[in-house]
Parts: sequence; C-alpha cells; structure tokens
Amino acid sequence: MLKRLWALAVIVLPLAAPAQEAAQRPQTIALISTLGDQLSIVKQRGKRASSLDDFSRRTVQVDPQLLNMAVLRGLDSALAAEEPASQRIMLRWSANPGLVEQLRNASFETRDALVLDALRERLIQIPQRAEWDRIEAILPRYAWESREGMPSRLGGIGIYVKPTGNQWELLDEDGIDRKQEQADQDQTTTDPRTGEQHKSKAYVAPFISFERVTLDAKTLTVVARKPQFTHTKYSDPKSNAIDVIEQVSPAEIVTQLNKLVEQAAYRSVRGTVEVGPVKPTASDAGQ
Repeated sequence: MLKRLWALAVIVLPLAAPAQEAAQRPQTIALISTLGDQLSIVKQRGKRASSLDDFSRRTVQVDPQLLNMAVLRGLDSALAAEEPASQRIMLRWSANPGLVEQLRNASFETRDALVLDALRERLIQIPQRAEWDRIEAILPRYAWESREGMPSRLGGIGIYVKPTGNQWELLDEDGIDRKQEQADQDQTTTDPRTGEQHKSKAYVAPFISFERVTLDAKTLTVVARKPQFTHTKYSDPKSNAIDVIEQVSPAEIVTQLNKLVEQAAYRSVRGTVEVGPVKPTASDAGQ
C-alpha cells in the first residue's frame, strides 16, 4: 500500500507543480481608460411643467488624454500596491467619430455595450496581447438612478451644477404648485479652498461614473465587472457670487476633477481605507 501511494505521489506532484507556478507567476496587465474625451455638463433648472426635464445637459469635447491619464495613474498605483510583482502596460485610447455619433444617438441603456464592443474591436488589432495575462479597462457606466443629491442619467466624467433653491413654480397637470413638496434639502458640501465641510443647497459637483471591466487578454471575454460612482460637492460659503458656478473657478474645477478621477480609479481596485483614531498598544504603554 505504501509503495502504491508513493508511486501515485510521484506521478501527481510533477503535474501539479506547473499549475501552482502559473498561479504564482507575476501577471502582465494592460491598462486602458475610455473615459476622458467627453465631459458632461448637467445643470438643474426651473421646472414649469411636470413634462419637462429638470436638468439641462450638454457634452463638451476635452483633451482625450488628460483625464484618461489621471484614471490610469490611479489604476496603476492601486495595482502596484495590490500586485507589486506585476508588469503593467498603459494603452492610449481615443474614441473614433463613428463611436461618438453612435453614443449620441443610442438609448441610455445600450451605451455601455457600445463602448465595450468598440474597445474589443480596438484590442483585437493589438497582437502583443498574446503575451499579456489580462486587461483592466475603465469604461463609462451610464445609470438611470439618482443618488446622494445627484441627478439620474449620469455617465462617464462630468460636472453637475445645482443652483440655490428653485425659482420657478412647480406646476403639475392640474396647475397645482408642488414646489414645497419638492423642496431642496441641504447637502454636505466642501469648501474648495479650505477643505472644510458645511451644509448648502447650491453646489458644483464633479463626478465620475464608470465600470472596471477585467478582460482575459487572449479571448477578450469579460472575467469581472465592478461599478464605481464617485462625486464631491463644492461650494464657497463666503462667496458673494449669485451663481454657484462662479464660486468655483474653472481651474479649481479641473484640479478637483483630476484628483477625483485618479482616486476613484484607485478605489475601484483597493476600496476605501478608513483611518481611525490612534490607540496606544500594550508595548507602547511600557515605554
């Protein structure tokens, strides 16, 4: 019996070793972001009738690499901490005019799939992916739901502007004013200059809504998905500006947006680390 077990172990162990070595082998990971060429500007507006949209929406073309590079920096930093032995390769992305037109005309529900299909078409043309293990892609995520004082139908990178209160009457189909029923609630906002928090009904909120999609580099099949939505509401309580958008300069918005994007990409891998109060240990007490 012992001889049989020994013979079986001799056969099995050499077969198991390569699988273990493959699992422990440092991964080659390609990183790509498809977010940074379109910036959404969403602003709450007065509502004269219930059939009208509460928000004005427009898209601004921006430097296609500025925000994408911020995303990649955050993603690379997180993976360097999570998998220090890995080799990471950064890929550039710029949407072709055909995709931009498709997204403009597509329904909100189908936009995610359109971007993923376009990404696959681009990756198929890269023969080097045969040497990679996986691809970590950051794709815009278009969501219907509203959350945390932010409107619905947000996707990708953008800025939401919420002016103070609502100066229009909110009339329903029967001509009844519903303004008090939909009164704005105070939100926790951050002073962009001091970092102090306070309550305000008006704010400028850079946001990013995306999905981290993990692809097998050889087959381009989706291995994992992780949605992420991050925003920060800014307002200056000492500002005399009537319009909230004038409380925060364009330069400050761009700076905060870059930070927000990089941090969101990092957290999509490593999560949020909460630092609690420092407590002395038993060893410290004796010193």
